[in-house]
Amino acid sequence: MKIIAFVGSPRKDGNTSKIINSLCVGLEENNHEVEIYNLSDLDIKGCRACGACQSNKVDYCSINDKMTTLLPKIADADCIVLGTPVYMLQVTGITKNFLDRLFPFFVQSDHSVKHLPGKKYITVTCSGAPAEAFKNVTEYLNTLFSDHFKMENCGNIIAGGLLTTDDIISHAEILKQAEDMGQKLS
Repeated sequence: MKIIAFVGSPRKDGNTSKIINSLCVGLEENNHEVEIYNLSDLDIKGCRACGACQSNKVDYCSINDKMTTLLPKIADADCIVLGTPVYMLQVTGITKNFLDRLFPFFVQSDHSVKHLPGKKYITVTCSGAPAEAFKNVTEYLNTLFSDHFKMENCGNIIAGGLLTTDDIISHAEILKQAEDMGQKLS
């Protein structure tokens, strides 16, 4: 299975990255092909609502940046993993830009979705608050991926109480949960 993972944290080795890395260890142990991208390295521009993707003027997007080259890879993947810390009560800004740029997968004329239906997804959210405080962020991601993109939810990891970059290390059970989730994905 082809897995493409995205880390939406500006901290390159923060809690979100560590959880995603544990998940990917499990995925690789399960013989899945995994690519990980740190969104903060990609300089993804915001959607301009130009409509080129909706009018079939371009294959995916008219913006010439790294996201344009990733869209075909996302379409080709069997599973998408997305991890984000919670900033200001929601996904990070770079994660929101990433999500906005998935607009080419919608078909505006009939409100259908292309390339993504039936694919699998996993989400990871991290916050300094207790895990329950920001379940709404995971619910938002599930609404987008399950309800709108018609993808299959294969798991959500909601980690809370993570105030500093390495706090996840003292929560070995979450890292184990992530690795186990990767080992079980089929």
